[in-house]
Amino acid sequence: MARTNTSAPCVHAKEHDMQWDDIYIAGLGVYLPPPVAAADAVAAGEYDAEECEANGITSVLVEPEKAGPEMAVLAARDAITHSSVNTADIRMVFHSSLWYQGVDMWPAASYVARFSVGESVMAFDLQQQCNAAVGGMDLAASRLVFEKGGAALLTTGDRFCLPGVDRWRTEKGLPYGDGGTAMVLSTEGGFARLLSTATVSDNGLEQVLRGERFHDSYQPGPLDISSRIEHHFAHHGGMRASTVRLAEAVRTSVMSALAEAKTELADLGGVVIPAAGRAKLDWQLSQLVGVEEEQTTWPFARTHGHLGAGDQFAGLRHLIAQKVVGAGDRVLIVGGGAGLTCTSAVVEVLGPLPEPTERTWPQ
Repeated sequence: MARTNTSAPCVHAKEHDMQWDDIYIAGLGVYLPPPVAAADAVAAGEYDAEECEANGITSVLVEPEKAGPEMAVLAARDAITHSSVNTADIRMVFHSSLWYQGVDMWPAASYVARFSVGESVMAFDLQQQCNAAVGGMDLAASRLVFEKGGAALLTTGDRFCLPGVDRWRTEKGLPYGDGGTAMVLSTEGGFARLLSTATVSDNGLEQVLRGERFHDSYQPGPLDISSRIEHHFAHHGGMRASTVRLAEAVRTSVMSALAEAKTELADLGGVVIPAAGRAKLDWQLSQLVGVEEEQTTWPFARTHGHLGAGDQFAGLRHLIAQKVVGAGDRVLIVGGGAGLTCTSAVVEVLGPLPEPTERTWPQ
């Protein structure tokens, strides 16, 4: 069962809030490759020393071979293995990514679904940048309510590598890490309960990352996201106008999710945040969310890097697996992605991660 509220919190953004009953997190899984130290990247001339000091990121995860969808399959199998959900009950697979999935013009979600659930399950790619996975929780929960039961698998997977992406330089303040993450939502119980979601959109901010013009094909050389952002600030009202709109959208999303869950900031046992360097982190915490650093997943994020859309699933799993939060604790999940969409969710932890169960997988 779900209750919805839509309103217009400001002139630019549109808000969509949901309060959920009987939607549970039944599984969380990851595939996380080994870390590479930021100091080593500086010594190799790959990472600017001043940027490294300002960011406070100590390492990022680097996968030498596997493509994003392959890592997503491994994370999905991990999530399903550590759940009580039968794959026959999974009615949909939503896969999210930021970057190249290993093949041109190819549906990665179908691959992920085939090798983690089976050949007949509905599968779709979600392409709303860093917010796609948390936003996918909202979409999947809505679909489960419509279908009156079942389970949904949400996955992410990205490998940020040259020649397309320079993980240390493509975007200032945001070193990229590789990995796959997954979440299983179910109407039949789990170790955490989804209490609310709130999504705020401001599509007028899509041009922040669009750059000067459209192109006929992929551009050679590593992406330079920072130059696109600087172009936007120079030609579309400056930094302040965009950051004010961004801040308003994130704050509205956070406060709406908390209100729908009847939860105060002071009640939270933890906060899952997007992984970013310290300069962006400090602004996010003080201006956007209103919590202290020690309440968040920053210690996890600074050793893993920005996992694209996967920061939140991996971060929530870390909080529960490391017993930072436990039964009875409420956790705020904060998502945001270029476009602009911001989705926040509140979950209540009911118990530890389930023990693994033996499974067989589609071949």
